[in-house]
Amino acid sequence: MTTIELGRNAQHPGQVVICMTSHNRIDCAKISQEIIKLNYADPLPIVHVSSGKGCERYLEDAFEACDPQPLHAGAVNLLQRAIRLARDRFPDLGYIVHLESDTWLMNEYLVRSYIRRMDEGDALLATCAWTHPPLQSRARRAVNKALWLLRLSPLPLSILPPMRDFSTQFFIMRNEPALIDQVLAMIPDEHKLAEDAFFEAFTRKFGIDRVLRMAEREPVMPANRYWCHAQDLYCQHWPSKGTAHDPRHWWDPLYVRRNFDGKRETLQRYPHIRNGENLNRLLNATDLTFYNEGAIRY
Repeated sequence: MTTIELGRNAQHPGQVVICMTSHNRIDCAKISQEIIKLNYADPLPIVHVSSGKGCERYLEDAFEACDPQPLHAGAVNLLQRAIRLARDRFPDLGYIVHLESDTWLMNEYLVRSYIRRMDEGDALLATCAWTHPPLQSRARRAVNKALWLLRLSPLPLSILPPMRDFSTQFFIMRNEPALIDQVLAMIPDEHKLAEDAFFEAFTRKFGIDRVLRMAEREPVMPANRYWCHAQDLYCQHWPSKGTAHDPRHWWDPLYVRRNFDGKRETLQRYPHIRNGENLNRLLNATDLTFYNEGAIRY
């Protein structure tokens, strides 16, 4: 198991544990586990909670199956179960890294970097905004376009709109009992996005000052929804270029074009990551209909 020594504010070292959640992207979950367990230089322990039909334990250190719920309530339920499982299984838990199953973190050192920064201050959470207020986002893009035309540098990432939600797809959270209790007390609500529920639960008790913002991915929607090269983070829902089946109009900001890279192309970008039966199957398959059978591909 990996133990990361915390810095000057730490009382004791703590384990960093991946909390993985999945519904029907089981092939993505297996490959994500292979990336972390078989290809990281310093593998991390994983707990995995899945509501996927027929999902079974693979490389996880702890696994739990549960019944599916509607989309938004189900996302909160899976997150809570994974955090509870990590807390119960690892008594020396220091930090929780939540990854949805289709969210591949190809750079293990990103987690260490953020944990060091969290420990240097008093941040309880490292995450990014899922969305920005629409008018501010449009204004920022307009200013950056004008600066680009003038061959000037864009606005620095430090000049960011206030956060109004948190990305739950990927975040790092300190194992602070009051924070864990706050997250576990959330009531799954199908009428509220998990990103909004998480934001409200955290800020209600801790405010916004104890958040370390992952500014390089802000906001996730829409430009960083499927990948964030700055974080080596890839979240596509389709297995390979040309396999997306997006019913939305081409002018939709999230529309997946047929020439967009899929998960296979992600693996091809990282030739040092080659250990794992499932990732090699994706790399070499001529028929990709097997991949995440039943899940949408956009």
